[in-house]
Amino acid sequence: MGDTYPQKENFMNNTGRTTLALLTGLGIGAGFAALFAPLSGEEAREWIADTAERKFKVLRRKGRRSFRRLQNAVAEGEEKVTAVFRNGKKAVESVAAKLD
Repeated sequence: MGDTYPQKENFMNNTGRTTLALLTGLGIGAGFAALFAPLSGEEAREWIADTAERKFKVLRRKGRRSFRRLQNAVAEGEEKVTAVFRNGKKAVESVAAKLD
């Protein structure tokens, strides 16, 4: 039991080091991106806004398409379930009539 604590401590230390390395890398990458960016701040914001708007429109269109497909699948499922119940009811009535 006492052996698990050093392993846990090592895991926590490794996790902390990994997180620090990740954050450092992100910071360095952001710094280089700002230094070598081909766009001005205003141009970058405009590009981000345009890109976000286009992606939102695509996502909305795909969402609507998926919703229509789901509605059609539900309607088809309802029809199939109704048909199964109807056929089951007819079968039960047929068997009941033969038993009478």
